[in-house]
Amino acid sequence: MKRKNYTTFAAIHLGSEMLSMQITEYHNTERYKVIECCNRRIRLGEATFKNKIIPFPLVSEICEILIGFKRLMKEYGVEEYVMQATTAVREASNQVFLLDQIYNKTGLVVDVVDMPKEIYTKFVAIRNTLKAEKISTEREGMLMMDISSGGLGVTLVRDEKICYQGNFHIGIIRIKESFERNRRESMHFNKALTEFLSSTIGPVRNELGDSKVRYLVLSGTETELLLRMLGLDEQQKVHRIKAADFHAFFDSMRQMSLPQLIQVYKLPENVAELVLPTVLLYEQLLHLIPAKEIIITADRFIDGIQLLHIGNKTNPVMRKELEQELISLFHTIGARYLYDKKHAQQVERLSLIIFDKISKAYGMGEHERLLLRATCILHDIGKYICMRSHSIYTYQLIMSTDIIGLSEKDKKIVALASYYHANRLFDKTNTRAPQVEKELVPVVAKLAAIVRLADALDRSYMQKIHSCSVTLKDNKMKVLAASKEDLTLEIWTFDDKSTFFEEVFGIEPILERVNK
Repeated sequence: MKRKNYTTFAAIHLGSEMLSMQITEYHNTERYKVIECCNRRIRLGEATFKNKIIPFPLVSEICEILIGFKRLMKEYGVEEYVMQATTAVREASNQVFLLDQIYNKTGLVVDVVDMPKEIYTKFVAIRNTLKAEKISTEREGMLMMDISSGGLGVTLVRDEKICYQGNFHIGIIRIKESFERNRRESMHFNKALTEFLSSTIGPVRNELGDSKVRYLVLSGTETELLLRMLGLDEQQKVHRIKAADFHAFFDSMRQMSLPQLIQVYKLPENVAELVLPTVLLYEQLLHLIPAKEIIITADRFIDGIQLLHIGNKTNPVMRKELEQELISLFHTIGARYLYDKKHAQQVERLSLIIFDKISKAYGMGEHERLLLRATCILHDIGKYICMRSHSIYTYQLIMSTDIIGLSEKDKKIVALASYYHANRLFDKTNTRAPQVEKELVPVVAKLAAIVRLADALDRSYMQKIHSCSVTLKDNKMKVLAASKEDLTLEIWTFDDKSTFFEEVFGIEPILERVNK
């Protein structure tokens, strides 16, 4: 019998307007084939954004659709699956009941992703498509805007680095549901909506400043509507449109009433109601940064689920590229708060040397390594607010920042490890200390202990240690630090900080200076 050389994978997305499944046979990211696509329209967004609850009939409908999906998965011999839910489920007050019903009726486990993770998942798919089309950011920037039913993600990429990232709760369905029908029909609605959108995305305008971009990349559920109105093929993967043609289209659209939109573009009324918010939002976004060319991609959230799953399993080069882009975002955040870049890089370099030596024996892998790098880069950003109590402000700044690619849990681990690299864990006398959930204690303690030692090795902020090696023997970790300078301050600080490391890992750290 011939051995099967591929894996069958199902990606399922429970979105605000659609419940979708994509079944793929894959060998790696270069060799895969989509063998089944299923899309069923649901109206989760309209119900959730207005009432914050998913009605029971919709819960039953979702479960029935998923039972059908489950049968298809069995027929195709699906071996792996990922099911993720986004905005509407994320914001529903009865989310837990929906997830419980789905599991009890289908056996499917749903991961409810937060907005930064949702934006990142689509970002990965779009970046992969643009690279395949040889569209690069090496010399000229690219502003990527993803508009969903409930949110907007704005990402500026230049020289393959993420220079800005922000997420906003102003998706198309959410905008529509923010205004009562009588207000939407008012002759003043266009002006009021324009001012509403302008004020909401004002912070983006301030952040981007005088940035220049060649490409404005648009994606999201409403781009299909836009392509249809432009008379373009919705099935085509990438569309490239001159900015002037785009502006001309919007100028003509802005003059039309709702009945005219329905008549000219042959749209149902419920669809036509989405056109004006879509047009005005795009128009505001186009005013943020002048672009020479508009790119519209057909990538969906489900494509990102698929690519991340297959890439993480089969493509170490892609994993490395994605990690480097995330590292660039960490540095962008650090620069926003005037971090000491040289110190952050030195702490990161020394931390990774320690981590790589001990990680395998202490249950840490690639993901923890990424979180460690984020902690090293961001561990001092609270000094932007207050030097005296910088660690608590570091925690607060990290927790209040959207970081695409990191889940809320990941972000909290980084924030806590950054705080506890400078504070005692379980110090009950410190009433300002952030609480650590029991399940997070091990990973937070390990990352904080490593960063604490590495930070001690650059206590002078002068990067005196130009190379370093680590050896392990008889429960002792010897750190050999090569330097031609006086390391007295570093040695004293290392001795003071080593106790916590020993408590966490059961290893005694010893610092030795090497004259090289």
